[in-house]
Amino acid sequence: NSIHRNIILIHCTARNRHPMTAANKSLSAAILFLSRSSSSFIQGTARDNKKMVHTSTKLFGTVQKGPTQRLSPPIPRREEDRVVYAGISPEGWDAKMPRQSNESTEKLLDPAVPIPDPYGWLRDDKRESKEVLDYLKAENEYSQSVTEHLKGLQDTLYEEFLSSIQETDYTTPRPRGNYWYYTRTFQGSSYTTYCRAPKTTDTYAIDWDGTKESPILPEEEVYLDVNELAKDKSYCSVGSVKTSPSKTLIAYIVDYSGDEKYEMHVKNLETGEDVALYEVGSDKLLEV
Repeated sequence: NSIHRNIILIHCTARNRHPMTAANKSLSAAILFLSRSSSSFIQGTARDNKKMVHTSTKLFGTVQKGPTQRLSPPIPRREEDRVVYAGISPEGWDAKMPRQSNESTEKLLDPAVPIPDPYGWLRDDKRESKEVLDYLKAENEYSQSVTEHLKGLQDTLYEEFLSSIQETDYTTPRPRGNYWYYTRTFQGSSYTTYCRAPKTTDTYAIDWDGTKESPILPEEEVYLDVNELAKDKSYCSVGSVKTSPSKTLIAYIVDYSGDEKYEMHVKNLETGEDVALYEVGSDKLLEV
C-alpha cells in the first residue's frame, strides 16, 4: 500500500521591504496541499483539494490536464562538469580571495577537493545574464500561476495585518549632542524617515496630534528620508546611519540590489549634498 502524506505550507511574502504598510499592495499568501505517494506527486489547491491537477516538468512550458491550465515549473540546466574547490587555493586562484574565515584555526584541505556545483551558473552578481534573468522570470510566472486563485485571500490577510498596526507612528526620541534623534513612519509610505529636533533641555514634552503633518518635537528636521532613496528602485534597504561629531554630516549604507552588499554614502545636512564613496583610485563603488 502507498503511504500518503499531506503537507500544508503557508508562505507570506511582500514585494516591498515593509509588508505592514499601505504602500505594499502585493502581500502574497500561498496555501498548497501536496499529496505525496511512493510513485507520484500530486498538487492541488486549498479551495478544493479533491480536484487535483497533475503537473509536468516541461521547461518554461504549459501543461493542460482537464479544465485547468497552468505553467509547468521551470527546470534550470545543470553543468555536470562544474566544480568549486574546498581547501587550499587551486592554481590560478586570486590570492586576495579568502579561503576561510579569519577566526578559523582548522587546516585547509591539501590538495583541494572539488565539490560539484551544477547550478553555479545561476550566480550573476551584476544581474546582467539574460539566461539567469529569463529563468528567474519564469520562476516568478510559475509562482503567480499556481497561486492566482489565492488573490482574495492575499487581500484579506493584507488588510488583517494592516489593521493591527499604527502606520503613522514614531520611535522614542534619544539624546545625542544638541539634538533629539528619532524615526517616523507614515501611512502610505513603505520606509522609515530619520528625524531630529534641537535639544534645549534634558527633558522633552510631546504634543503630537497623530497626523503625518504634525511634528513630534518643535523644529523637527528630516535628515534622511528612505522613501526618497527608494524612488524608482525595485529594492532598498538602509543599514547603519551615523552622524558626525559636528552633527553636520551623516554616513549611511544602502543596498539597492538585495545582495547584502551596501554602498557607503556621506550626506551634508547643511547643503543636502549626498556623495557615494568609491574605492581609492577606482571607479568602483565602495561596498561593505
